[in-house]
Amino acid sequence: MLTLEEANRLLPKVREFLVRLRGFRDEVLELEKKKAVEELAWLKEDGTVSPRAQEEIQRLVELQEKQAAEFEKALRELHATGAQLKELDEGLVDFPSRQGEDEILLCWKEGEPRIAYWHDLQSGFAGRQPLREFA
Repeated sequence: MLTLEEANRLLPKVREFLVRLRGFRDEVLELEKKKAVEELAWLKEDGTVSPRAQEEIQRLVELQEKQAAEFEKALRELHATGAQLKELDEGLVDFPSRQGEDEILLCWKEGEPRIAYWHDLQSGFAGRQPLREFA
């Protein structure tokens, strides 16, 4: 559980993680496209590919797996801070917190200067409310 102050102090690091995660994801997708192009380019009429093409395709698969592993590692590191990534493209991140006895999620969206919203554990982004209304 994080306080509002602790969560706000994490935002610079969270922003860095979002950039890194998008980079890894984009690289995985780009390698998938390259792999598909290679497979098509080297496909013979009988439906097989040459050994050289198989080596290149395997190289792309290995690079893709490496980038996917880096993505997973960065995501684990982000979660270790207490932040919970909810949606990468939108930059939606929740931070488990408490208000009195109630467990809540402080809710932040990339582009917002600080955390100014919260929601209960079931509501999600659609149910977020300004922090001033949680009293």
